[in-house]
Order: sequence, then C-alpha cells, then structure tokens
Amino acid sequence: MKKPRILALFLTTLSVIFLSGCVTMHQDIAVAEDGSGTLRFAIGVESEVYPQFIESIPEGYQLENFLASLMQDESVIDIEEDQYQADGYTWESIQLEVSDFSQLFSEERRVGPLVMSLDQDDTIFTFTQAVDMVGSNLEIPGINLMDLTGARYRVRLQTPQIIGTTGVQPSAELSEWEFTMQELFRGEEALFLQAEYTLEPYQGVFIPWEVFFPYIVIGFLALGSLSILIVIIINTRKKKEEIQQIKF
Repeated sequence: MKKPRILALFLTTLSVIFLSGCVTMHQDIAVAEDGSGTLRFAIGVESEVYPQFIESIPEGYQLENFLASLMQDESVIDIEEDQYQADGYTWESIQLEVSDFSQLFSEERRVGPLVMSLDQDDTIFTFTQAVDMVGSNLEIPGINLMDLTGARYRVRLQTPQIIGTTGVQPSAELSEWEFTMQELFRGEEALFLQAEYTLEPYQGVFIPWEVFFPYIVIGFLALGSLSILIVIIINTRKKKEEIQQIKF
C-alpha cells in the first residue's frame, strides 16, 4: 500500500511544481458604513492548465476547506460560490456576506496560513492580517522546488475611509497589498498587513501619495532653481553697481 501512496505523492508534487507559476490569488474585503460587508477569496489558474491543476490539488486543500470555520460563523448570512473565466484565467471564488465584521473577527481567525483580526478603539478600526506559513503547519508537497516567481497574491481592503495603511492607498477608501507566492511560502518570518479605517465616508478631494509625491519633488526642484536664479541676478546687479562706482 505504501508504493501507490508514494507514487501518488510524487506525481502530485511534479504536477504542482509544473503549474506553480500559473496561479494567482485575490482576497477582497469590502466594509459598508454599518459594519457589514463581504469577504471574498478567489484563485485564478491559467485556463489551459486548469484541468491539470484541479487534479493535482492534494485532498483537503480545496478553498472551501480553508474557509470552513468562517463559513459556519453566525455572522455570515450568505455564501456565494462561483467559477468563471477572465483574462485567460479560470477563477474559482467564494464570497461570504457578513452582517458584522467586528463580530466575525472579535477573536483572531485563522484561514490556512492567514491570521486575521479586527480591533476597535472608539470609532477607529484596525484590521491586521498575518501570513504565517511556519505557524500554520500547512505543508505543500514540493514547495521548496516550486518556481513561484510568477504566482501572485493580492489583498484589497475597501472601507468608507482608510486613515492609515502599510499598503498602497490609491483612493480614500481603498488599500491594496501585493506579494509573490515566493515571499509568502518561503519567508522565514510572517508577513503583516495592517490598515486603520473608520465607518464615516471621506469628505474632500483625496490625492494618492504616489501622485502627490512627484509634485512635491518637482516643487522643491523648481523652488531651488528659482532661488539660485534670484541669487545670480542679485549678485550680477551688485557687481554692475560696484563697477559703475569706480572713478579714475
């Protein structure tokens, strides 16, 4: 009985190694003004290798197995599973409709290698997520041999207003993080994502730092150039006046 099991594990390892660069994962969290919202996980595989990928997944590694504890929580009021194709990828997704995120994450929740929590201080919520492969005891056959450079993992948090984040903030209500699977699965330490938000919508015009920063640099350069030009003009005028005052 051992030989067939060893052979199956070997074939699974080879299959996963071959397909490892063809996978991308998305995690989307959308929080409404009343604290409800949606939590969505999606796995995308290049469509041409999707059948082999499904066959190569070890038993118990399906997406619904990792989300089982969340799906059974009483704050989850609806579950939607979907499969679709987009941009050359076949996607499988599970979306949870949540009545209250504070209740869902009142205690740390582990989803495979992910550890998620939500703390509240007055009207400010702090969402924290750690990616901890070492502490998860999750073993993937052949993980050390995989080429994971092409595999990506993206996390997106959308709330009424983001007031601080360790990720990229393209708009007032959105924060994004993106990593390679190599960073996630081969890192010696856990990766941490954190964002602070409020349930009060942002008022005013938001300028992303990525857009604002170049203008600051250009402004300093322009101001420096103008200062140098002014100094040159003043010194030139002083020299002319000194020359005119010379008498023979």
